[in-house]
Amino acid sequence: MRMSGDLAANHTILETAGLSVVAPRGGSIIADDLRLQAGELHLVYSPTTGQSAALADALLGLAGAGQVRFLGFAWTDLRPAEACRLRGSIGRVMSRGNWLENRSVMENLLLPLRHHTVLAEEIMRQRASELALRFGLPGIPTLLPHQCSESDLERAACVRAFLGRPRLVVLEQPIESAEARTLAPLIEAIQQVRRRRGAIIWFTRNRSLLEERGIAPDRRYRIAGSRLLQLETAA
Repeated sequence: MRMSGDLAANHTILETAGLSVVAPRGGSIIADDLRLQAGELHLVYSPTTGQSAALADALLGLAGAGQVRFLGFAWTDLRPAEACRLRGSIGRVMSRGNWLENRSVMENLLLPLRHHTVLAEEIMRQRASELALRFGLPGIPTLLPHQCSESDLERAACVRAFLGRPRLVVLEQPIESAEARTLAPLIEAIQQVRRRRGAIIWFTRNRSLLEERGIAPDRRYRIAGSRLLQLETAA
């Protein structure tokens, strides 16, 4: 798998063809012809976290039937080691947390970077600390996940997702339930990814975010029954 030139030249970050994934309570979700271009934000209204997680797994090549291509590569064509390496350029806030309970939150944040980059430890810690401050944390939490408040874990999950200059960020109900001032750093982090030609897909249970003027998505969708339906194109 040739990575360098292909990644730089490809302007389509993520696209699907005939994708369907089994929903948590039975049935399936069909997400056909989804195309996420470099610099774009797509906002998806999903009434349940289970639907969001199932579709996010499918977009990362972890579930579902049909084809998903990330940076031009079809997940089904890749060997496991290649797929793992490619997923290293994807950040994700998972609705279920996904914390290693026997590691500190700091270790949880740094593990993906250690695995997928050759950055020096002090540089990784510095970047993580700077991002943590922007998200309203006093620094990177050194406690175990179960010792932290839910609010701090939500912010730490965002820090983990945006670390390492990801090409794609998948957000499953991030800190959107908090007050407006805590939503602001999330929106700014999203805009920074867009400015450097990365892309974001954001799943939300908050219907009002579909019309939030400060977010300005390129596409809006809702999961209705068994289909992912595109709403009107953002102006």
